[in-house]
Amino acid sequence: MTDFLNNTDTVIRRGEYKVPGGKLVAVQLHESREDGRLRHISLDGDFFIDGVDDPAAVVSTLEHALLGVSASAALDEVQRTYPEAQLVGLTAQAIDNAIARARGVDVASAAMAGTSEKDEEIDILSPAWEKLDLTILDDPEPRSPAMHMALDEVLAREVADGKRGATLRFWQWGAGAVIIGLHQSVTNEVDEERARELGFTVVRRMTGGGAMFVEPGNTITYSLYVPGSFLAAEPGRTGSEGEGAQLSGYPAYRRCDEWVLLALNNLGIRAHYKPINDITSPAGKIGGAAQRRFRAGDSGSSNGIDANGAGAHAANGSVLHHVTMAYDIDAAKMLDVLRISREKMADKAVKSAAKRVDPLKSQTSLTRDELCAALQKQAEQVIPHVRVEPMNAPHHAATLAAARELAERVYSSEAWTRRIE
Repeated sequence: MTDFLNNTDTVIRRGEYKVPGGKLVAVQLHESREDGRLRHISLDGDFFIDGVDDPAAVVSTLEHALLGVSASAALDEVQRTYPEAQLVGLTAQAIDNAIARARGVDVASAAMAGTSEKDEEIDILSPAWEKLDLTILDDPEPRSPAMHMALDEVLAREVADGKRGATLRFWQWGAGAVIIGLHQSVTNEVDEERARELGFTVVRRMTGGGAMFVEPGNTITYSLYVPGSFLAAEPGRTGSEGEGAQLSGYPAYRRCDEWVLLALNNLGIRAHYKPINDITSPAGKIGGAAQRRFRAGDSGSSNGIDANGAGAHAANGSVLHHVTMAYDIDAAKMLDVLRISREKMADKAVKSAAKRVDPLKSQTSLTRDELCAALQKQAEQVIPHVRVEPMNAPHHAATLAAARELAERVYSSEAWTRRIE
């Protein structure tokens, strides 16, 4: 339990609980100092809320419901309000345990994750890739962290609106950064003073999950923007839910990353997939993924782009799937900047966050830039229907302009970054 006294008549109590084998859930109870009455409850953590276009609204509904009912009943209310929402790593037990800890109750941490979560080798692409006409945006220009966040949103909304076809983009980082997840508390995840001293910018992204520690020369990031139909379940295959159903959770993450698992293995790098969203090697974690869905027509951009055949996908919306992998890592610096709680490591066999990371450099003699180029070339070879376009082509100018405006207005703003203190 952590108590915070502010200059009002409210006491804020914080508690955390790690879902076994899953995500961290934290609560802050805002209680009256006079009578202990619960006035507000806020949730944060590295959990995911998939299947909806506004995950933050789902969290707000849950927080409001928790003021009057149990965690189980509150989650039932969320499912009635948002039947399409998939809560990954956010359970009633985790919320109850976090609340209990905030109130000073001694709750045991989760046991180490069991052996049920096996690393999965990928040796073939799902048939959905055969139906995808993919454009790789060749963009060698280093861009600011805020600009990358904005490009993700603009490109995903263009695909959702049928103005662009399926797209793959490799990032070039222009500065060191800590990218926190949509539902994370900035003050509980980052030592902001130390980050500033070391030249790291703190930016919040639009997807769930945990904080990313980014050094330009040590990090490989890519984004995949696909029509929602790409995640249609395939009857008879593992993870399918019947004709017309949409994949969610682990099967959705795995499908989007099938190509990169094949690419890495083709390059002699042993890489597997581990639920829910991790790319791993036999020695540790290489990287992780996050996703968000966008509805057609719910777009702030109107740049007039109309990719060949893209309009047919508009009714399905789109899926943004982005991945960050460690090429190398300065573990001491990472631990200096990130605040990694003991609870977050409670169910891990290896109790050091640094030791759990196995950078790609440990398995290849290629430099970071050479490996990025090799992965792009592999994408061209592994994915059936691919063409490459330069990001600086004239018909992408409106996309870049929209992203610059969004980066300045939203992703560079204190209001966005600090939406969860």
